[in-house]
Amino acid sequence: MAGAFLMLIFRGKGVSMASRIKGITVEIASDTTKLEQSLKSVNNIIRATQSQLKDVTKLLKLDPSNAELLSQKHRVLKEAVTATKEKLGALKTAQEQAKQALENGDLGQDKHDALQWEIIET
Repeated sequence: MAGAFLMLIFRGKGVSMASRIKGITVEIASDTTKLEQSLKSVNNIIRATQSQLKDVTKLLKLDPSNAELLSQKHRVLKEAVTATKEKLGALKTAQEQAKQALENGDLGQDKHDALQWEIIET
């Protein structure tokens, strides 16, 4: 799995992604796990990728025509897109399961809404 660009802030209210999806349990590959844990590695990769992108961008400001730096930036952006797609895929899987749990009465509307907000922000 891949990671998140950064710990997302919920509509300026200071609510992090972890607190919004805390307690939501999903089944991924026949293993029941908390969504928060399943996204942890994805979020770590996205964070690392964003840090790399920031470094390369700083260096490009010093030497905008450096072909090697442009190549690295392209590679890092590609990794970021891949990681974000993976995160979105996991969230969409969770969304399907959350919708079913909501219909069955096993999940509260607030947890379902928090998951929806996370998907929108991703």
